[in-house]
Amino acid sequence: MARNRGAILLIADISGFTRFLKQPAVSAAHAREIVVRLLNALVAEARPPLRLAEIEGDALFLYALDEGKGLPATLEEVKGVMRDLFITFLRERVGLHDVTTCACSACGQVEQLRLKQVLHTGEMAFEQIGPFEKPFGYDVIVVHRMLKNTVPVPEYVMMSADAHRESGGFFGLPAEKRREDFEGVGPLDTVVFYPPGAGFGGESPARPRPGIGRKAAWRARITARFIRDLLRGTGMGTGHG
Repeated sequence: MARNRGAILLIADISGFTRFLKQPAVSAAHAREIVVRLLNALVAEARPPLRLAEIEGDALFLYALDEGKGLPATLEEVKGVMRDLFITFLRERVGLHDVTTCACSACGQVEQLRLKQVLHTGEMAFEQIGPFEKPFGYDVIVVHRMLKNTVPVPEYVMMSADAHRESGGFFGLPAEKRREDFEGVGPLDTVVFYPPGAGFGGESPARPRPGIGRKAAWRARITARFIRDLLRGTGMGTGHG
């Protein structure tokens, strides 16, 4: 049996993903290309001590193992990555909005997408399933259940009470205590933070002024996506929503 190890578990999830993909054919293809670009930007921003366990439709499942430096120190590094994921997502979303010349419903709604992140601490193990090493454990279930909550806005950080106690907060943001009842888990004390819409530190991301070449390149890319999808007759599955 695989040995359980202390771990920090994080899911960064794009809010509005399922609704965003529910589009007519052309818009759906453009929506997929937009989400792929956003996910690629998030993957590129994720860094140690976090490791990527899986890409789950619209979300990254990340983890950091206890390597002996202590949970608070590791959490401090993880929080820095979480902050940068918000900033990267915002900048990429703004850039996508500014580069498009398309009037379809997906391209017109890109700025409605948001990022939410849920953080939990506990234990996890890995099991070999065919050629894949998959994360297992009760706390893996808990962090996934935390995505289905009653927070009324699409962009936030939710920490389990244990993760909050070890982390000491989130960059000075006000903490909102909530008690959530998660399916299969039951009542769980959580703490929620709402990052400022313009990014951290009050700065607004510099809005690029893309030239004709960049706009044409993006239009060619989303057109190619539509053609590929049309020929294959398949599309990306839905995620957490």
